[in-house]
Amino acid sequence: MTNYKIYTDGSCRANGNGGIGIVWLKNDKKVLEYSKGYKNTTNNKMELRAIMIAVLSIKEPIDSLEIVTDSEYCIGVLTNPTWKPKKNIELIRVIKEAISAKQKLVKSPIKWTHTKGHADDKWNNLCDKLAQSESSMV
Repeated sequence: MTNYKIYTDGSCRANGNGGIGIVWLKNDKKVLEYSKGYKNTTNNKMELRAIMIAVLSIKEPIDSLEIVTDSEYCIGVLTNPTWKPKKNIELIRVIKEAISAKQKLVKSPIKWTHTKGHADDKWNNLCDKLAQSESSMV
């Protein structure tokens, strides 16, 4: 069985420099981490972009996929039809389309998990560290 759990996080400094951090676990073992910095952005855009990259990384059929984020905003706008975003509408639309397309490669429904930010979750903490580091380097 191939089970992926992908942790995502975004960060943005007051000057508009942001970063993302992503960690991929395959069958509970870390297989990849990724980070990138961006200019002129917002925290919500960084949280969303991290999820978009995570979802788009699925290229072959897998048994399960769990996306773990500390952003209730992202889970809400991406999975709850009653949430009506006022910003980032185009980015959210693109991510929803990607989720729909990638769901065809995942045998079970994609699972969404909220983790408390800056808590005792080592993978979320690593994502946060990666995102923070990138946001300070751009």
